Amino acid sequence: MRPSLSISQQLKLNVKLMLKPELQQSLHMLQLSGYELIRFLNEQADRNPVLDLELPQLSGGRERRKGFSLQASRGNSDPFWSARAFEDTLEQDLLSQLRIAGMPEGLYRIAAFLAGNLDESGYLAVSSAEAALLLGEPEEKVLEALRCIQSMEPAGIGARNLQECLQLQIERDPSAEARAYEAVQHCLSLIARGKWEQIARQIGVSAEEAKRISAYIRGLNPRPCAALGGEVPGYVVPDAYLTLEDGKPVVRLNPSSVPKISINPLYSGMVFSGASADTVTYLKDQVKSAMSLVHALRQRQVTLFRVIAAIFEVQDSYLTHGEKALKPLTLIAVADKLQIHESTVSRAVQHKFVRTPYGLRELKFFFSSGLSTDSGEYASATQIKIRIKELIAQENKNRPLSDQNIAGLLSREGFCISRRTVAKYREELNFLSSALRKSIL
Repeated sequence: MRPSLSISQQLKLNVKLMLKPELQQSLHMLQLSGYELIRFLNEQADRNPVLDLELPQLSGGRERRKGFSLQASRGNSDPFWSARAFEDTLEQDLLSQLRIAGMPEGLYRIAAFLAGNLDESGYLAVSSAEAALLLGEPEEKVLEALRCIQSMEPAGIGARNLQECLQLQIERDPSAEARAYEAVQHCLSLIARGKWEQIARQIGVSAEEAKRISAYIRGLNPRPCAALGGEVPGYVVPDAYLTLEDGKPVVRLNPSSVPKISINPLYSGMVFSGASADTVTYLKDQVKSAMSLVHALRQRQVTLFRVIAAIFEVQDSYLTHGEKALKPLTLIAVADKLQIHESTVSRAVQHKFVRTPYGLRELKFFFSSGLSTDSGEYASATQIKIRIKELIAQENKNRPLSDQNIAGLLSREGFCISRRTVAKYREELNFLSSALRKSIL
């Protein structure tokens, strides 16, 4: 019996969130760094004769670029351009690889966030739980995005610690020693100290094999991205200045970090000058586009100011006591305070810098997860790390403090922290374990 074929019509009700092009452009401009914003506006000015652009210069002046004569100022005299005439950063290189991989949009967004949180060696500087909290995504999706990053080049990128970094390299090396992965998993501290006999007993091989496996592991790269672009050399221009006046934090946006844009009256006036219909239609479209850019730039500055001001309403004690006084702060907290979406805050703090009494700081430096204390308050992870650093600096070098000892000392100071958390923070601070610290004396 042949199946019957039929055509039918069905009504389906779907709800979709559609962003207007103007809003998309505004959000895009918000997440750009100062340099990227200048480059973006230069591109827009090249396409739009109605748009006038005044480029900021590090010397304090401004260079006016007008109408169709926009190619004149691209020489080496402009420090904003010459400062960035280098190879791609680690983040840019990784994002290029991720785009080529054809990831789904939602997963790419998470992966791009993680790519921006790799340190200069290629290690992930934020935990999957913290990333999930900041992004408002399930931790499983964050881990899926992380696995995508870890499949990129070079091998070892995206690792969360030295052990994982070495294991990622071993997994992708077809000529790896047979028991190397197992040796890294169980005997990393023994390998560092050259304890061949103990390694042999631990993984069930001969002492000679253990020595060969250890030599192979020692030949792997513990900092797989150190030779890559990392941070681009050159100038970093602060987006804002932070000062303490009459005991209160005062935020001032840096006018030299943002170009001034306006609509050229010569071309906009041609709309009413009796020009041809095609010319008038073209110029009207260009004026509309330019006005949209002017509004988006103004909105970017307003949002950036509000976000920075909200951050330092919470972190006001930083201005008088430095890093030790940083409080726990999340993107969600700032978003709730300003009644805006968390993703807007994330875009606003991305690649933005503020000049403080303690030097130039990236805005995301002021965000940190919190740990509870005996007093019922919360201490930031940054505070805990600083205290761990101080304890290790003051320890008896012949009897280094173990992670459990440090956890006990912090507990007596009122910080509720586990040994595992101490170990994680110690590794993030690039301190060896107590056994290894003692062995290198």
